[in-house]
Amino acid sequence: MNYYLFIPFGLIVLFMLPIKAKLHFSCNLLERSGAFSIFLFNFKLMHDRFWLKGKKILLQNEKETSTVEIGFDSKEVVFLEVFSQVLRRKTRLKSLYLFYNIGTSDAFSSAMLGGAINLATLIFFTSLKNTRPTASMGVYDTVSYNRDVFEFALKSGATISLFDGVYSFVISLMITNRIVKRKLEDKLRKGEV
Repeated sequence: MNYYLFIPFGLIVLFMLPIKAKLHFSCNLLERSGAFSIFLFNFKLMHDRFWLKGKKILLQNEKETSTVEIGFDSKEVVFLEVFSQVLRRKTRLKSLYLFYNIGTSDAFSSAMLGGAINLATLIFFTSLKNTRPTASMGVYDTVSYNRDVFEFALKSGATISLFDGVYSFVISLMITNRIVKRKLEDKLRKGEV
């Protein structure tokens, strides 16, 4: 028996095994700031804070004190948008939980707004449950009747194979380069550059 055949077999199994990923995202819309974390196999891969300033996003890493400015039309934002669309088709959603705290300083309008958000979220989760029946989902709401607040957090878990992750990354890079090139050609044609 040739034991060297176990090497390609092991690589194939490694590429097909699911990778467990978690995303934690929280945002305060009144202050236009928030934070997000990405975990792989319960190890923190990254944790960043962000602030929205005009048409730019300021990012600050948990371990660094420097900030990075990213424009909404930059190549990084286009890549994230394309990568999330391609990756969404390949992932298997395991859990999705929404937490929010809302208040408008008026008890009646706070309750009405909280109920409307809760209803819209439950309708979205119901339609998502039709396509992902094994995923667990939940909404946890808090209504602050005496102060202005609009905070929400999202906690989700998903699995994807290593092959699908690498494939999605490479395809997203190719699509992003094509989109950026097309935008640059349009700007050159219009004489904006």
